[in-house]
Amino acid sequence: MYKRPLVIGIYEPKWFMIVKSILDTRRIDYSIYEDKDTIPYYSVFYTDYPGFVEEAVSRNDVLIIYDPRDTRIGLEISILATMFKEKYNTLTIGIDPGSKPYYLVIGDGEVIEHGYVELEKICEKINYLLNNIPSREKIVRVGSGLNGFDIIYMLKKTISDVKIEVVDEHETTPRSRLVNDINYLDKRLVSILKPYRNKDAYAALRIALRKGIEVE
Repeated sequence: MYKRPLVIGIYEPKWFMIVKSILDTRRIDYSIYEDKDTIPYYSVFYTDYPGFVEEAVSRNDVLIIYDPRDTRIGLEISILATMFKEKYNTLTIGIDPGSKPYYLVIGDGEVIEHGYVELEKICEKINYLLNNIPSREKIVRVGSGLNGFDIIYMLKKTISDVKIEVVDEHETTPRSRLVNDINYLDKRLVSILKPYRNKDAYAALRIALRKGIEVE
């Protein structure tokens, strides 16, 4: 799929490091702004600095996304723009519950983010993701294992207009660490989860991909 080039011009050092980490983790190609003449044709230019906007505004082929507050949603809008989208059609979050829950976010077949989250902070984290990643449909799928229904109860109290499903966890956790155990999963999804050692990550991925029962 053809994508518009992404160029970042970020003035605030801390936000620059956060953005770089997000893009590198998601294996999104990008270049760092030098001057308006070195921006590739038809690029998406994400910046938080008004001076860079003034320099680049004469480039009619470049889509400038100005984000002076350094927001996650501004970055996500820029990433979507490289794919000629304004929103993901479907955003799915899979949660492998337990004493140390693991979450994984998929947007239109792309792994966007994954990691461990403390049980008491899971609602804050899920709300943050839902509010900052634009999508038309939002689904949260939670495994039925330890703490699963407690997590669903907490989410139902804090989240609205989002479909929440409980998923049977039978065979969601790999039986071994061998690559063969996850062969049926989409290689584009599992490639970002290498090395093949984190069973919680694969459990969250399988939960995200498995249709559950909606909790009213």
